[in-house]
Amino acid sequence: MGIKIVVGVLAVVAAGLLVNAVAVDRDSHVAEPFGGGRVLPLDGPDLNVREYGRADSDTAIVLLHGYSASVQWWDQVAPALAADGRRVVAIDLVGHGGSEAPRDEDAYGAAGQSGAVRGALHALGIRQAVLVGHSMGGAVAVAVAEDEPELVERIVVSDTPAGVDQGALPLLKEMVCWPVVGPALDRFRAIDAFDTSSLQTGFADDYPVPDFAYRSLQRLTHTGVCDSNVVQDLDGQQDIADRLAALEQPALVIWGERDVLTPTAANVERYTAVGLAPVLIDGSGHTPMVEKPDEFLAAISDFVRD
Repeated sequence: MGIKIVVGVLAVVAAGLLVNAVAVDRDSHVAEPFGGGRVLPLDGPDLNVREYGRADSDTAIVLLHGYSASVQWWDQVAPALAADGRRVVAIDLVGHGGSEAPRDEDAYGAAGQSGAVRGALHALGIRQAVLVGHSMGGAVAVAVAEDEPELVERIVVSDTPAGVDQGALPLLKEMVCWPVVGPALDRFRAIDAFDTSSLQTGFADDYPVPDFAYRSLQRLTHTGVCDSNVVQDLDGQQDIADRLAALEQPALVIWGERDVLTPTAANVERYTAVGLAPVLIDGSGHTPMVEKPDEFLAAISDFVRD
């Protein structure tokens, strides 16, 4: 009798996990204004964008955030970049921030994210963009420059893995993407304490995780968490460092001196080997534009305005 009860309980738990996995797999949401932005209707997924400075220019500095982030991560640097009259646009990538989160996993890969960003630039009337991408956003910037080079004037990447095995997956992503059990664990993503250890790797260990980092992470659906594989898509064919070096556009690499998520020493060595020695931001972890905004601006300002 006892064995039957145990078997019955296990069957109920298994069924519950399977039902939850199916339900989570079907999660999606439409675009909505987020972080001071507005929804930009597009043929593909609609995107949330936030604009600074003049809106009538066909050239712009375009800010692309990293994995599990949003337009809010640029709040400390975007106004300064627009202070001299330049047009600046921060874009929430597909499934992130206020942008649409479709069920189609392909929308979250390199081709999907590049297509969405290029669609947004065309819709905004931008003919020439200086792309500034952080982490995964740097990989998206490289994909955009490869897919439509005439749209890109120059490119900055910050803490974007140089190649295969040059970056560590956050523990949270590894756990919640396990088959069957992962979707159940993903329900805990609404609890800040569950997220803290993974989010802390995105910053120096003595830099408190900002509130907006929790909000950005919680905007992701399970598909967004598990299928935002831009870096893996590109590195699976050719290392990002080699791709960036092969572009015709001028490129600048920025790196947090205390980055543990994309470890500094190995990545600096790899980029330096292709002639793109990174500018180091002292004291910063993986996210210099948040942790050291003044130093980040000093490192990129002349380059993006040339």
